[in-house]
Amino acid sequence: MAIDRDAWRDRVRTAVEELTPQLLATSHDIHANPELAFREHRASARLSDELEQGGFTVERGAGGLPTAFRASL
Repeated sequence: MAIDRDAWRDRVRTAVEELTPQLLATSHDIHANPELAFREHRASARLSDELEQGGFTVERGAGGLPTAFRASL
């Protein structure tokens, strides 16, 4: 069965366009509140929260690192 690449590209483009305001707000927030290596608690929490709100299951503290996370759908 062949993959309709054009249809997939259109679906991805539409999804990104719909998420653009949220993605930009998140990016700007993280940029405005820099955190140094292994101290990214605020950014990690924000990204994890947003992924959970998007339907992902998020494992916080992945690999024994408090700021690491793993998300699965």
